[in-house]
Amino acid sequence: MTEWHANDYHRQSGLQQVMAEEQLGRLVLEGDERILDIGCGDGKITAEIAMQLPRGSVLGIDPSREMVAFASSRFGRPVLENLHFEVADARQLPYQNEFDLVVSFNALHWVVEQDLALCSIRAVLKPGGRALLRLVPSGQRKCLEDVIEEVCHRACWINNFTGFRQPYVHFTPEEYRVLAEKAGFRVVKLNVEDKVWDFKTREAFFAFAWATFVEWTQHLPEPEWESFITDVLDSYQLVAANHPQEANTFKFYQMEVEITPVP
Repeated sequence: MTEWHANDYHRQSGLQQVMAEEQLGRLVLEGDERILDIGCGDGKITAEIAMQLPRGSVLGIDPSREMVAFASSRFGRPVLENLHFEVADARQLPYQNEFDLVVSFNALHWVVEQDLALCSIRAVLKPGGRALLRLVPSGQRKCLEDVIEEVCHRACWINNFTGFRQPYVHFTPEEYRVLAEKAGFRVVKLNVEDKVWDFKTREAFFAFAWATFVEWTQHLPEPEWESFITDVLDSYQLVAANHPQEANTFKFYQMEVEITPVP
């Protein structure tokens, strides 16, 4: 499992925060729910949820020990008494019929075994519970991760990625509906939006990439990270920039999914 660098991620996760808050803004809570946040990262979104639950509680999980340690130190008890963080694998959640709501914001597309994750989510939900998920789907335009994979296969880099397994998975809405139904869910909502984020400068885009390309850069000597990231961003510009003003623009799809267990 790849260890993300929590401090780097925390400084560069503004985009992820905005996307999560967009969905949270539409979330109606009673205030007494027990909620699970899968892929909590640095914990700031999980903390926002906890503050909406005066009589409830939230558990944030992440496979990265460094992320969980960071989140616990910043937002866990005693800062927020109704918030706790644990290291856990979305494919094998160690809970049963415990949560009213499961949320995940742009984390599940990093779980290649998506069928296992969905079955695990179903198992942790109470009867009548639901899951609200946001992840990157497959779309007509190449995504940033696709460009990274293409760069990995270039002659100058390929020797560093022998035996490398693509660390993400992107499904079409139709494919995801089938997966959810096979896992025992009814699909309440499933929609895709095309998003744009302007980093404004190459330096800002590069800093984001430095923090979020760890699944790939961990396979390279650190002195080569800058050259690799530059290669990726130059290549991505050919995909996403339709005119010079879009040179530092990140274009991506977002899929929102609401599912409930079939009794």
